[in-house]
Amino acid sequence: MKLGRVRKAISKALAAVIIVVIVVAVVAGVVLLTHRSPTTIPPIAVASTSLTAAAGTPVTFSVYNPVKTAQITFYFGDGASATTNGSSPSVTHVYSIPGHYYVMAEETLNGKVVSNTTNSLISLYITPSVSPSEAPYISVPVISFNTTKSPGAPIVKAGETVYLYGSYLELPSNTNITKYVWNFGNGTTYTVAANSSNDYLPEVNPVAVTYDKPGLYFVTLTIITENISYFGGAPVTYNYSIGQTIAVSGPGMNFAPYTYQGNVTNPGVITVAENVAGGPYSFDPQVDYESVGFEVVSNIFATLLVYNGSSTTSFIPFVATEIPTTSNGGISNDYTTYTFHIRQGLRFSNGDNLTAYDVWYTMIRDMLFVGGTPGTPDWILAQYLIPGATIGVPVVTQSNMNQSFQEIMSAVTYNNATQTVTFHLVKPTPPQLFFTAIADPLGAGIIDAQWLQSIGGGITFTPQGFLNYEQYGNEGHYIAQMQNDPVSSGPYMIQSYVPGQSVTLVPNPYFPGVPGIPKVNDTVVIEWVKDPETAYNLFQSGLADIVTQLPTNFFPLLKQSEAQGQASLYSFPTLSEFFFVFNINISESGLKQFGAQYHIPSDYFANLLVREAFAYAFNYSNYINDIVGNQKYGFDFASPYAGVIIPGLPYYTPPSQLQGVPTFNLTYATELMKESGEYNVSVNFPIIVSSGDTVDYAAANMWAAALHQMDPNIQASATYLPFSTIIADEIPGDNPMPIYYLGWIADYPYPSDFVNAMYLENGTYPAPDGWTVQYLQSLGYNNEAALYNQLNNLIEQADNATNAAQATQLYKQAEQIAIQLYMYVYTQQPNYFWVVKPYMTGYHGQISYEENPMIGGAGDSLYYWWVKG
Repeated sequence: MKLGRVRKAISKALAAVIIVVIVVAVVAGVVLLTHRSPTTIPPIAVASTSLTAAAGTPVTFSVYNPVKTAQITFYFGDGASATTNGSSPSVTHVYSIPGHYYVMAEETLNGKVVSNTTNSLISLYITPSVSPSEAPYISVPVISFNTTKSPGAPIVKAGETVYLYGSYLELPSNTNITKYVWNFGNGTTYTVAANSSNDYLPEVNPVAVTYDKPGLYFVTLTIITENISYFGGAPVTYNYSIGQTIAVSGPGMNFAPYTYQGNVTNPGVITVAENVAGGPYSFDPQVDYESVGFEVVSNIFATLLVYNGSSTTSFIPFVATEIPTTSNGGISNDYTTYTFHIRQGLRFSNGDNLTAYDVWYTMIRDMLFVGGTPGTPDWILAQYLIPGATIGVPVVTQSNMNQSFQEIMSAVTYNNATQTVTFHLVKPTPPQLFFTAIADPLGAGIIDAQWLQSIGGGITFTPQGFLNYEQYGNEGHYIAQMQNDPVSSGPYMIQSYVPGQSVTLVPNPYFPGVPGIPKVNDTVVIEWVKDPETAYNLFQSGLADIVTQLPTNFFPLLKQSEAQGQASLYSFPTLSEFFFVFNINISESGLKQFGAQYHIPSDYFANLLVREAFAYAFNYSNYINDIVGNQKYGFDFASPYAGVIIPGLPYYTPPSQLQGVPTFNLTYATELMKESGEYNVSVNFPIIVSSGDTVDYAAANMWAAALHQMDPNIQASATYLPFSTIIADEIPGDNPMPIYYLGWIADYPYPSDFVNAMYLENGTYPAPDGWTVQYLQSLGYNNEAALYNQLNNLIEQADNATNAAQATQLYKQAEQIAIQLYMYVYTQQPNYFWVVKPYMTGYHGQISYEENPMIGGAGDSLYYWWVKG
C-alpha cells in the first residue's frame, strides 16, 4: 500500500470496573484526602460512567460513601459545578468543548467541608465532535506543556509559572486562520494574530501564565478562521476551542490525579499522536490504499484470517472458524479451491449478523473496484480469482461485461445454510500466498451488505449492474458513508471523526472476542497532527500514550525521555521503502495550484536522460548518514537500497549485482543533462513532501541545491502537502506533482506486490505518473518505450514462473531494466521504532505482537493488541 512518512459510550462492564477499582482503593486507604472528618465519616470517592466521551454527550459522575444528609458539590474542570446531596449522589454533565479535564467532588456537612477528592482527581478526555460539513472550515486546537520548565503540569503549585504550547491538528481547507485566543481561566486572556504564512503560532509560543491561588482553572485555546467572500459579501467567521484543566495546589488544597494499576491516570483511553498532516484518504476497505487509513480500517474491519502477531507467514482465524487445509477438507488437493467456515455469533457494530453472504458480497465488491482511481487494493485478491486480472485495470468493461459477470459470480460462492464461503482460483496457489490476500483488510475487510444496500450503495447483480457499480471505486463517486462512517465488523467502531484531524474509536459492542483477538474495552483517540513538534509535545506532556512518525532528529530527545523513565523505544525491521517519484506526464494547469511561479513542460521527465541526470544529482550517502542520521545519531534508522525488491523479500538482488545503480556524481549528472537536450531550459517546480516529514523536506532542499548547481536554469524547492492530498492528486492524466516523495509497504511479502504496483503499466504508481508504452511512443521515445514494454513482459513472466530459479532470473532482469529506466530515486528502507509510554504493553505482555513489518512498519497499530497499564 502507499506509505506516508510521515465509543458511543464506554461499556457498562468497563464503567463497573472503574467504579470497583476506585471504591476498593478507597477502602484500602490508598486514596489520600486533604480534608477528612472525624473517623466516623468515611472519605468519599468519585467515579464516572466513562473516562472519555465526545463533546456534546452527557457524562454521569457519582460519589461513593457519602453521608446521606451531606451536600455534595462536583467540580467538572471546565468552570462549571453542580450540587446534590448524599442521598442522591449522582449528577450528569455535558462538556461542550473537547479537551482534557480533571474532576473532583467535595462533601459538606453543616457548612463544613468534611471530605474531598483533591488527591484523587478523575482524568477525563472529551474528544472533538465536528460534522463533515463543518470540518473544512475549522482547525482543532491543541494545548500541551513545556514539561522541562513546568515538570508537573497540568498540576502545579500556586505561584509557579506554567508554560503552555498552543498548536492545532491541521490547517482548514476552506478558510484562513486569523486569530488565536487564549483564556487562562483566571480572568486574563491573550489574543494573537496569525502570521502571514498561516502555518503556525508565532514567537509567543509557548505562553507563560502564573496562578496565585489554589483551585481548578479552565484554560481554553480558540482558533478563529475566516472565509473570505469573493462576491463582496461580509467574511464568514468560524471558531473552535479546546479546553484543559490546570490544577493549582496551595495551602489546604493539594491536588494529585487518581492512578490505577501501572500508575495510569486514564486507563480506558489510548491516545495516539501521529505526525501525519491531513490524516487518511478513506475508511472504505475496498477504496483506501494508503498507510494512514489502513490503520483505522484494520481496527474496525474483520477479515477471514489475520496475521499471527509479528509473523508474515502464519495466521490465526478471525471471522473464519479455522484455517483451511487439505487435511480438513478446506483446500482442494490441487490448491485451486479454498473453503472457509464462517464463525457464528459475530455481529456488525449496528447489530446485524455477520454471515457468509456478507463475506461473499465483500469479495464481489472487491473485484468490481480493481480499476478504481486513485489506485485501490482490490487487485491483490482479484489476481487469484479472475483470469487476467491485474492492477489498475477494470475487470468489467462494456465489451466484456457478460463474460466478466459470469467470471466474477463463479469466482466466489457462498452457502448460508452451511455458513461457508468458497473461493475458486484461476490457478493452483499455495496457502501462504493466498492467505495474505484474505488477511489484508484493504480489499478483504468484511462489510455489512444489508447496511450498504440501505444507504443506497448496494450492488445490482446483472452484467450492466456490475459495470455501473465500478464507478463507485473512483474519486468523485465514492459512497460518502463508507468513506467516513462505515458500520464495522471488527473489534472497534468509529465514534466520531473530524476529517483530516482526528478519529475516536470505541469498542464494537457486538464483538465478543475470538481466540487471539480479545474483546476490547479501551477507547482509542488518533490525532493526525501538522508537525512533529506538536506530536512530540503531546507525548512529552503525557497527553498521548503513543507517538508515531517522528523525524529522526527527535531521537536524542526520545532517548533522553527513555533514560528518565518517560518513554519506551522498541526497534524492528520493516518491509517498506521510500523514494522520490518522477511524473512523466505533469498536469501543467494543475501545477499552478502550488504557486503561480511554477512552470515545467508536461513531458520534461519523460526524457530518460533527464531522470538519470537527476538520479546522479542526489547525494545518497549524505542523505542516510546526515539527514536521516545513521552516522549523526549513531542509530541504524535506515539502509540504502536500489530496485523495489528489497531485503526481506524472496528473489532479492543486491545492488552490487545490478548495473547502472546511480551514485552522487554532479559532473556526470551535468553531462547527462546536456546530452538530454534539456540543459539551459528554464524550469521551476516544487518537490512535494508529506507535511511534517522534516527529514525528506531537508533532503528535497539538498537535492534542489544540487540540481541548480548541475543546471542553473533549474529552480526547485521543497514543498509540504498533506499526505491525503498527495494521494488525492494521483489521478492518471491529471497529476500536478512533478516530483513527490512517498513509499510502499508490503501488502504481502512477495515481489509481485512491489513490482506490479511500482513498475507495471496501470500500477499504483505508474498509472498516475504517465507510464504507458503508447505515451512514450507518442513522444518519440521509442527505445524507452521498448524497454518499458520489455519490463512489463518480464514482470508478467516472473509473476507466473513455476520454479524459484526461473523466478529469480526473471525478477533480476526486471529490476535491471527498471534501474536503467530511472523511474524512481530510491532513498531508504527504514527500520521502525515504537515510541510509547512505559505503561504501554503488548498482548500477553509481548510488544512483538505489534511488530509485524507489514503493519507496524508503517507506524500503524492493531489496538486490540495494545494494553494500557
